Amino acid sequence: MPPSALVIDDDVDIQLLGKMLLSRHGFEVATAGCLGELARKPALLNTNLIVLDFGLGDFTGLDILDYLYDLKINAPILLLSSCNNETAAHAIAKGTSKGLKMLGFLPKARLMTGLSDFIKQIESSPKPPTVGELAQAIKQQHICLAFQPKVSLMTGTVLGVEALVRWEDPARGTIYPDNFIPLAERSGLMVPLTWCILELALAQLSAWHTRGLPLSIAINVPAEFVKAENMLSMFDELCAKHTIDMTKVTLELTESVGVECLGYARHILEELRKRGCKLALDDFGTGYSSLTQLYRLPFDELKIDRSFVSLIDSEPSAQAITLSIVELGARLGMSVVAEGIENADQHAILAKAHCPIGQGYFISRPLSAAVFDEWLQHQMTMAKRA
Repeated sequence: MPPSALVIDDDVDIQLLGKMLLSRHGFEVATAGCLGELARKPALLNTNLIVLDFGLGDFTGLDILDYLYDLKINAPILLLSSCNNETAAHAIAKGTSKGLKMLGFLPKARLMTGLSDFIKQIESSPKPPTVGELAQAIKQQHICLAFQPKVSLMTGTVLGVEALVRWEDPARGTIYPDNFIPLAERSGLMVPLTWCILELALAQLSAWHTRGLPLSIAINVPAEFVKAENMLSMFDELCAKHTIDMTKVTLELTESVGVECLGYARHILEELRKRGCKLALDDFGTGYSSLTQLYRLPFDELKIDRSFVSLIDSEPSAQAITLSIVELGARLGMSVVAEGIENADQHAILAKAHCPIGQGYFISRPLSAAVFDEWLQHQMTMAKRA
């Protein structure tokens, strides 16, 4: 199947020219003229390359970038515009800060000659993984975990970790989840991938508990997993293989978990709690159904999304939302975890607000099991000296 591209520009002539040039390089090209068109036709964004204009009438390229971020779009983005270099640099920096793959800036005046150079850059980069390759990676156990520490913001005590998935590909090296989770979601591989992650996470937790380390582990679980046939019996079989305290296992679920059928979701989640698991509502505040999920489903923990936490030291509105969630959790008798803590100021604000638990690059990046053991030993040594 040939690669696809999307040209987003309100100038029809640029749309046609971009389509012609990209077609010469083997792309199947679609076009859109504004944010409204993308909102009406989100399937256009299932593409391998996005060529984006900055000036789009009522909405700008920055609005498009926000939309792409909200949808977790993974395609590389080339800014093609008549804007000046300073504006382009600002747009690229904003996109990059959100984790979007910004290829760079091409002035429209250089479209004919410059686009070919960018296409060559794309063609020379490693090819994205395929569904078949991901399926084989799961089968051949090329999936592994990294562990991001979770600490008490009051005492600094290490409470546990969040298990984060990685794909160790023999040819490409380490592939990070942004580059294959969307593929798994589109192809129906999220459930087998989740079973693989759970197997690895529970085995690691068992090893820590055997060594006398009372750590907890949080594991991301998609809505598809909760709805999977025979999930509870298969979960019981998996847990029986490992010697662990199930109260140290937290399953993190997004707000979509009960949207389709709250009654069924509640039954499954309550069964998981009966087995000792804690349940966390992940990315709290970023979806439309947060409060409904909160009082109708049996969650033990709220995770404040990093999109709020990372701005609490610079944007008053983000700080107000974050601190309100901390207070809400306390009123409901739920634990609260702030993820995405990036600096000392954010840590201090959260600690002052009595947010119980935090994680983020300021505390530690995700670590392999071996490196985490070294990091934990260092933390324990420092705590004894204090």
